[in-house]
Amino acid sequence: MKMILHHLFLLVLVFILSIEKIKLSWEISTLYNNNENLKVEFENLKDLNLKLTTQFHVENSPANIEKIAKEDLGMIKKRPKKVKYE
Repeated sequence: MKMILHHLFLLVLVFILSIEKIKLSWEISTLYNNNENLKVEFENLKDLNLKLTTQFHVENSPANIEKIAKEDLGMIKKRPKKVKYE
C-alpha cells in the first residue's frame, strides 16, 4: 500500500511538472514573438525618426525660410547700400 501511494505521488508530481513545462514553453514562445515584434517596431520608429529629422532640417533651412518669406509673405530682399568713404 505504501509503495502504491509513493508511485501515485511520483506520478502526480511528474504530471504537475509536465504542465509547468508546457506553460513555461508557451510563455517563452510568447516572449520571443513579442521581442521580434518590438524589434520590427523599433526599426520602423528609427526610420520615422530619420524622416522627421530630415524634414525638420529641410523646413528650417535658410533657403526654405527665404522662399517662404518671398512667396507667402511677399517680402523682398533688399540690396545692401553702398557706403562711400570720403
